[in-house]
Amino acid sequence: MALTMQQPSAVQQFAVRVAGPANQDDGQDVKTVKILRLSVGAIGTSLPLTLIIWNAIKGAGTIVPASMSGTYYTSARNLFVGSLCALGVFLFGYRHTTRQNRCTWFAGVCAVLVAFSPTAPAKPLTEPAWVNYLHHIAAIALIGTLGLFCWVIFFASHPQRVQRAGAPEAGRLTAWLAGIRATLQQSWRCRIYFSAGLLVFIAGLLAMYTGIWPTGWSTGWPSLYLFEGIAVFSFGVAWFASAWDL
Repeated sequence: MALTMQQPSAVQQFAVRVAGPANQDDGQDVKTVKILRLSVGAIGTSLPLTLIIWNAIKGAGTIVPASMSGTYYTSARNLFVGSLCALGVFLFGYRHTTRQNRCTWFAGVCAVLVAFSPTAPAKPLTEPAWVNYLHHIAAIALIGTLGLFCWVIFFASHPQRVQRAGAPEAGRLTAWLAGIRATLQQSWRCRIYFSAGLLVFIAGLLAMYTGIWPTGWSTGWPSLYLFEGIAVFSFGVAWFASAWDL
């Protein structure tokens, strides 16, 4: 009896084009991968609130800065920089599959750049202007890559994903959306990954909009800090869920 080979779904094809093959294991043992995922998740979920608590304990003049990056000019500077450096180390050390390694290596570089290229203070500039530009570029790339990690890496390569036959060119988008819908219905973990990625991108875009074009509804309160905190917390939740997956 002849066997019919199943074509990869549109989701899988997109994931491979963006970030390479999913199943090429680099040999890091499961326990190490789980510890690294838990570590990244712990930093992501705790950092937004921990920075505020640290400033409150120290009795700093500014407890909630305008942005998370603005924490560099508060009593929580060392906590902020140290957490980003730790995040960068964990992302550098993460080795699971080729596709995941590419994302985590790039995100690790961005995390270290954010830590050591501070944003411009409210007072007159104390650093060259290019340092501020580098900080914002690295911060946007970091949030975007970690959001992409939730979608392309965790969601598209999840073992419970729905396998779909290749679709004609005209129906490729419909098949891709149908595959996403079916996968979300089948796996609650994929719903976590998909929702986390969506929150990362929405919050990240709102943070970028608020930082570049502040309007009436976003001024007078730390809206930028809130949006950045939601994005960071969301990717932390996704990493916790991925550790549970193992």
